[in-house]
Amino acid sequence: MPLKSIRFWLLSAFSMQGGIERFNRAILHAMYLLDQKKAYNVSAVILHDYDQMENSYIPSNHLKTFKGNKLFYLFFAILQLFKREAWVIGHLNLAPLGYLRKLVSPSGRLIVICHGIEVFQPLKGIKKKLLQKADLILAVSSHTKSELIFKQNVAEEKIVIFPNTLDPFFNLPVNFSKPEYLRKRYHIEEQERVLLTVARLSSSEGYKGYDQVLNTIPQLLKSGWDVKYILCGKADASEGMRIRYLIKELGVESHVILTGFIPENELADHYLLSDVFVMPSKGEGFGIVYLEAMACGREVVAGNIDGSTEALQFGKLGTLVNPDDNDQLFNGIIKALSQPRDPELIRRSMLDFFSFQKFKDRLDQVFGKNS
Repeated sequence: MPLKSIRFWLLSAFSMQGGIERFNRAILHAMYLLDQKKAYNVSAVILHDYDQMENSYIPSNHLKTFKGNKLFYLFFAILQLFKREAWVIGHLNLAPLGYLRKLVSPSGRLIVICHGIEVFQPLKGIKKKLLQKADLILAVSSHTKSELIFKQNVAEEKIVIFPNTLDPFFNLPVNFSKPEYLRKRYHIEEQERVLLTVARLSSSEGYKGYDQVLNTIPQLLKSGWDVKYILCGKADASEGMRIRYLIKELGVESHVILTGFIPENELADHYLLSDVFVMPSKGEGFGIVYLEAMACGREVVAGNIDGSTEALQFGKLGTLVNPDDNDQLFNGIIKALSQPRDPELIRRSMLDFFSFQKFKDRLDQVFGKNS
C-alpha cells in the first residue's frame, strides 16, 4: 500500500542556510505540492526554527516549530508515537525519536534521510540501531549509499539514492552577465578572471578544499593568469584567523577576497560574478552549491572522492579532480577557465538531472511505492 499520512521530523530548514537546510526546504515544498494533489496527508515538525522565512515553501498549518525547545519537541513526539502514519527522520541526530517510534510501533513505516558526513565514519549506539531498524533510507548520493553499506553495514536493498535539487525558489538569472555593483564592491578589473567558493568556513570541517584552491593561486599567477579568488561564507573566529594567515603566508592578499556571510538575495549575483566555481571537497554528501553555480551558467571544478561526483554527474556536468593532487586541481582550473562557455547549456544540462520537478517526482515515487 502507498503511504498516505506522512510526518517529517527535522532539525531546521529556515533558520540556517546550509546544504541540509536547503534540502529540507525543497522536500517540504515537494511534500506540500504532493499533499495538494490529495494523494497524501503530510506535516512537518521542526526543532530549531522559529518560523518560515516566507510561506512559499509550505503553509503554516502543515508545519509545527519548537524554537529550539528540545523538551517540548520530545514531548510532542511521544504524543505522536502511536499514530497511524509514516515517519520521515530528516537527520541522524534525531535517531532517538526514530528508534523510539520503531520500538513502540514496529509496523509503522520509518524512512531515514542520510546526507553524507554523518555516516562517513562507523557509527554505534542508537544511530547505528536506527539505520538497522529503518524500513527505507534515502541517500543523497551514490557515495553516501556506499558509505552506508560498507561503513554502517546497511543492507543495499533498503537504500534509495535520492539526490538533491535546486531550491524551487532559487533566483534564476535572466542573463549571465557579471553584476557591475559586485565588480565595484570587490574592485574586479575587466581582464581579471574570478574563481569562487561558497562554503561554511568552520574549524571543525576541514574538507571543503578552499585551502587547496588558495595554494594554487601563486601557481596561476606565475603562469600568467590574472585571477581573483572570492571565498564566500561566514567563518568562525579560529578558522578566519587561520585562513588570513595562510593568505598572507602565500603572499596573495591582493588576489583573495573574503566576503563573510552572503545574504540570500545576493547569492546568484556572486555566482554570476565568477568565471569558475571551484570547491575540491573531500567530505561532501552532495553539494547543492554546485547546482546553484551551474544554474547561473558557471563552469564547476569539484573533488572526485565524495558526493560531489553525483552533483557533477561523474564528470558530465563539470571537471572532477583529485582534491589532494595540486597539479590536477591547477590543470582542472585552467581547463575550466580556458574552454568556451555556453551558460545556457550548462544550466539546461544540470536541470536535466536535478530540476525540482524531477525531485518532486522522485519523492512521489518513494511515497507511492513504499508500503
